[in-house]
Amino acid sequence: MSQSPKSLPLSEIIPLALESLGVAVSIISPEGELLYFNQRSTEILDRKPEYIGQDVHSHHQTEAANEKLDAMLDAFKGGGREPFTYRAKPYGKVIEVTLAPVTKEGELVACVQSVRPLEESGS
Repeated sequence: MSQSPKSLPLSEIIPLALESLGVAVSIISPEGELLYFNQRSTEILDRKPEYIGQDVHSHHQTEAANEKLDAMLDAFKGGGREPFTYRAKPYGKVIEVTLAPVTKEGELVACVQSVRPLEESGS
């Protein structure tokens, strides 16, 4: 007997919800290790299953991107809790990136990144 959608456990609903957002979602460790990404990430970013467990720094195209990531991670490790949002053009199209801290009992446990493509008009 299969479960009805209303009876699905939250652990099954969360990945489905992340897929339904229409944005790329990645979760990285405070040190920059890729822990998770949704399917949309493979369409918007350079995400492949074999990247899980790897340092995301090694997949950035420029040192400036790594420096920006390190500054955000350092801010979160230092107690910063406000998300960072910025625009970039790593693959020839403008994307909007938001990186936010994930905390438990005041301690940084991960960061969640959402990425959405933007129209060339900058909307």
